Amino acid sequence: HMIIFADQHFHAKEGDPDNLKICQRGRWNQRMLIETVFSMLTLVCHFKKVMHRKWDYFKMRLAFTIAAFNVLAQWDGLNPDECGFIPLSIAEFNL
Repeated sequence: HMIIFADQHFHAKEGDPDNLKICQRGRWNQRMLIETVFSMLTLVCHFKKVMHRKWDYFKMRLAFTIAAFNVLAQWDGLNPDECGFIPLSIAEFNL
């Protein structure tokens, strides 16, 4: 069963599905990292234009995209700044 995380203002008029978890501000911040990564992948890998008719093809494209991100993100290493923050950027690889 897949869990979907959403902001507080993301409710359906008919009620929320069981797998929708509404996040209070400051909670479940891991989702922000995932949103940032997918935003970068949209720019570099044109991920929003994925329109596969078969689930297997979509899973294959997702796996390829994540593998490409791992290679590009580690190209120069993940170097934290003086505060320990690791800036994520793959924009220089935009094709």
